[in-house]
Amino acid sequence: MLSSYLGPVRTGFAAFVGVGALVLLPLIALHYYRFGRVEPRRALVLYGLLAYGLVALALIFLPFPSSLECTGEDMVSTTPFRWVTDMRNNLAANGRSGIEAVVTSTVFLQQALNVALFVPLGVVLRKSYGRGPLAAVAIGLGISLAVEVVQYTGNLGAFPCPYRIADVDDLISNTAGSLLGWMIAPAALVVPRVPHPDASTAPPDTVTVPRRLLGLAVDVIVLVVLSHLVFRDDVWWLLALTFTIRVVLPAATGRTPGGWLLRYGLRRTDGTRANPLRITARELLGVTGLITYTALAPSSWWFALDLTVLAVFVLGAFALPVFRRDQRGLPDLTADTRAVPTASTVEPAPVR
Repeated sequence: MLSSYLGPVRTGFAAFVGVGALVLLPLIALHYYRFGRVEPRRALVLYGLLAYGLVALALIFLPFPSSLECTGEDMVSTTPFRWVTDMRNNLAANGRSGIEAVVTSTVFLQQALNVALFVPLGVVLRKSYGRGPLAAVAIGLGISLAVEVVQYTGNLGAFPCPYRIADVDDLISNTAGSLLGWMIAPAALVVPRVPHPDASTAPPDTVTVPRRLLGLAVDVIVLVVLSHLVFRDDVWWLLALTFTIRVVLPAATGRTPGGWLLRYGLRRTDGTRANPLRITARELLGVTGLITYTALAPSSWWFALDLTVLAVFVLGAFALPVFRRDQRGLPDLTADTRAVPTASTVEPAPVR
């Protein structure tokens, strides 16, 4: 019996991979619009619900019938707990009895799966969103009722008649599963609680990752143009220019050309000017280190090492800060620095 569900589960996960990729960039854009960053717990719960919902829908509606004969039979069951009678009749017909016979019967397993299908919903409603038992019951019942209506109408008219029975026992089992999930939610340690929007929002003086990426793009364009047009792609001049633009200029003025254009600079976390040593340490784990490695590493080096260096740069400098309120990545955390808006880079006037 369980093997018959593997196909729909695979289909549901495949749909999740495709849909998840499609909504990734809109999700990042929405989070940055609302919070100034990607809130990891919100993103995790959203993707978890997306995966759960698509797999659940696949289990409920798949496989679609290749051919369907409409016999006029009433495809609805309105008798509560009819499955108990069906199970007893089935066991009696096969001469079986006892607890083992009950829990291994197809009818019982079907109802158990109907309960289990809605358990994750109840867990998320309580653990992630702080909903009470009445909300879990109401939402579980509402979703289950919508599913039964869709089934009874032949998937909203996609088929000339229903190919699955709309059953009141499914309503009861699904709703019970949602309530059961709510009850066991405290034990679901891997399910995060969605924080309040105020706790999700980046501080107002935060320079977001997209803004810093645009600033970095400006710096790279300056590097490429000067290196190609003025210094004829000489590697050592490229490294000298990189060090000048990414280390010397921030140490002297607090900004790179990209930072000047995007109106942000570099400071220590306490607001004071970052010295050249700190900026150098920051850049060794950032774009300067990546450019230096790319320019000087022999082509015969291990490809795996190249991938490791690139992964450390991308994940440490731009993936990690996406999820942090202060938007600081590995280079900033190592050097105790942070990007700040231009107004914050001005030294405060001394008090007289």
